[in-house]
Amino acid sequence: MQNRKHKLSIAIVGICLIGLVGFKDTGIFVREYISVEEDESQIIFQREEEVNLIRETSRSYIVEKDKTLYEVPINVLLRKDRTTNKYKVMTHTTLLEEPGRNIIKFLNKDEIVQALKIDGDYGLFSTEDGTNGYIYLPQLEELTEDNNSFGISKVHKVLINDGKYYALVKGESVTIKDFNEGNYVIIDDKGNEFKASESLVELRRTADRVSRSSESRRSPDITKVIELAYNALGKPYSYAGTGAKGYDCSGLTYSIYLNGLDIKLNRSSRDQAKNGISVNKQDLIPGDLVFFRTSGKSIGHVGIYIGDGNMIHASSGKRKVMISSLDETYYKSRYVTARRIIN
Repeated sequence: MQNRKHKLSIAIVGICLIGLVGFKDTGIFVREYISVEEDESQIIFQREEEVNLIRETSRSYIVEKDKTLYEVPINVLLRKDRTTNKYKVMTHTTLLEEPGRNIIKFLNKDEIVQALKIDGDYGLFSTEDGTNGYIYLPQLEELTEDNNSFGISKVHKVLINDGKYYALVKGESVTIKDFNEGNYVIIDDKGNEFKASESLVELRRTADRVSRSSESRRSPDITKVIELAYNALGKPYSYAGTGAKGYDCSGLTYSIYLNGLDIKLNRSSRDQAKNGISVNKQDLIPGDLVFFRTSGKSIGHVGIYIGDGNMIHASSGKRKVMISSLDETYYKSRYVTARRIIN
């Protein structure tokens, strides 16, 4: 819960009231927020309450509730839909010179028109051929577009939804579509949706969206590795196997990186510990390789870290590819090192 004195200058109010005539974006509160008025009265915005979003400034949003404008901080509101000022004709109708009179032309169903001004039951529109005129609003459907917001992942974690995987990488940007039931709805590059607790992501201003092309983006590569690792679960253990009849531990990691990212690791677990760069156990992220000694001091086993203290590996004891915790007594006592292949 947050609160702030409600202070909007007359100039800002005047500018925003113009925006109230017709075209309104929407936002949803990701946590409860209390706006304290000059007279000390309080206006409460409930978590998951949707409001009209009038304007975005460098540090806040201007929103409308009950025909009154309020300034709220960036981190309490997720911008959802942005109006396009475009409308679709829902039934055969007419373009009028003035509201209710003087037909200029007939419009067909599903034509798209551009709104110039909305006033009462009519709006001034421009048709695709550039003709301007008035249309009766109930005969139109307003078109909106997804206005995805952006955030920064605060953790290293794998999200799973219906056989799809998304690797959150701490410090990298995520695309946020919505917020409901205490979760952000994150989408990947293919439009797949994943739920992420609000504790995992920090919101960013729309204008401060992080460029996926200009910054290091390990997440898609890591996601591919994690997806292949999960898809191998249950496959049989096969000594020296790289997939045809099953896997041994290093055969699993070797084939995943080769088939997923065209990265050729060394073949044995001992030699794979020479690939990539060394990483401390407390700094593990999904996709890292974790190594163990099985006898003596030599490395004899490897797995792929998948987050939350777990790894996927081909177990010779269980005779299959499975998930195990690094905190299991056997693996905890035999842990040696970790290597990061995706930098």
